[in-house]
Amino acid sequence: MNLVSAIMFLIMLITAFLYYIVPKQAKPYTLLAISVAFYISLGWQPLLFIILSTLTTYIAGILLEKNSEKKTAKKLILTFTISLNAIILVVLKNKIFIKNLIVPMGISYYTFQVISYMIDIYRKKYLPQKNLAKYFLYTMYFPYLSIGPINRYDDITPTLYQTDKKFNLTQAYNGLCRILLGIFKKLVVANRVQILVSTISQDVGAYQGAFALFAMLLYSIQIYCDFSGGIDVVIGFSKILQINLKENFNNPYFAESIQDFWRRWHISLSNWFRDYVYIPLGGSRCGKLRTNINVIIVFTLSGLWHGTQYVLWGLLHGIFLILGKIVKTSYKFVNQIITFLIVSILWSFFIWPDTIQACQMIGSIFTQFNYQQLFQNIGNLGLNFANYIVLIISTILVFIYDGKKNKINEMIKKRTPEIKLILAITMVLVIMVFGIYGIGFDASEFIYNKF
Repeated sequence: MNLVSAIMFLIMLITAFLYYIVPKQAKPYTLLAISVAFYISLGWQPLLFIILSTLTTYIAGILLEKNSEKKTAKKLILTFTISLNAIILVVLKNKIFIKNLIVPMGISYYTFQVISYMIDIYRKKYLPQKNLAKYFLYTMYFPYLSIGPINRYDDITPTLYQTDKKFNLTQAYNGLCRILLGIFKKLVVANRVQILVSTISQDVGAYQGAFALFAMLLYSIQIYCDFSGGIDVVIGFSKILQINLKENFNNPYFAESIQDFWRRWHISLSNWFRDYVYIPLGGSRCGKLRTNINVIIVFTLSGLWHGTQYVLWGLLHGIFLILGKIVKTSYKFVNQIITFLIVSILWSFFIWPDTIQACQMIGSIFTQFNYQQLFQNIGNLGLNFANYIVLIISTILVFIYDGKKNKINEMIKKRTPEIKLILAITMVLVIMVFGIYGIGFDASEFIYNKF
């Protein structure tokens, strides 16, 4: 794992220890100090941008409250502050004008958080936070800066700012297990799949057709286990600190349509676009044509949020969402298979970030039917037979757990402390034995770190 990940895990351990030994009034400020230290470890430049976003929206929030009865002033304050932060996000992520700037970690997440904060104050959903340090903690709480989820101010701050917490062994155990699950997804499943996907994607001349489709299907597993694994770590760590974060995934590959998929995948992002873009545009209240236009706008912006090279990916999701409302079978399983195939094929824009190359690889699966060649060479793509077996079993276990996690967690909850300890130790050993850390393999970051 890379230096950033190592630093983060070390800071998490220190934080969990310090959090419960400092005086209760110092808990939020301890979290803030550690978050600032983490961000400083990434360099001063990223720190300056998050300070800028935090200060501008903090001041604007107070100004919105002071001008609550002046509609024109409120609109000017809101428009200026949102525009400033949105422009910074677009310029930095797409390296417009200045090529050598480092893209700050988490800029997509904290920018959307401060924008939602501004809009909610504008709508008088809640009053602005007057304590600057506490507001900084909302924007800089370090676990979700790396990979999300996107947190609403009123959802997270009740437990983020809560001071009368005492160490809870059950919460800590549940948090630890969630962290181990996330590490398992990342190191045992996602990193194994990445070996196969990297082998295929790095030689587009040799691996097209069936190989390309194989990479797309595999990448669906990789990005899910990588991204949801990172979220598991963030939520698990927050559980130890008794900070409540909302879930970001709900069995997305069991979706029956693209619309259903986006209700289950990256839920915090989907809900953000729904509440702050789609509904203000008119949502589905403006007739069929306007509704479809709103959908296209939202998904195009979703693609842009990931980066300019993903705009077509977002646009196609919007188109398939609209088509899915028209064309749908009466068989649930068939709808799930079709949805999974569409989503998998569209992941091509993540596998091959060059849009033209991604389109060529998508085209190849409909023109080159070299499946026999794929079966003959499947052992030459970077994994041996034993690793394939580990990958298949691990993937099945992940999807079984995610599909039945409430029942499984309830069963574990009823076990004795000794059994719970054995389960945790077993997970650690499995990760140590079967995790891919490796020489010759770049396990440097979670995929969604870069977004």
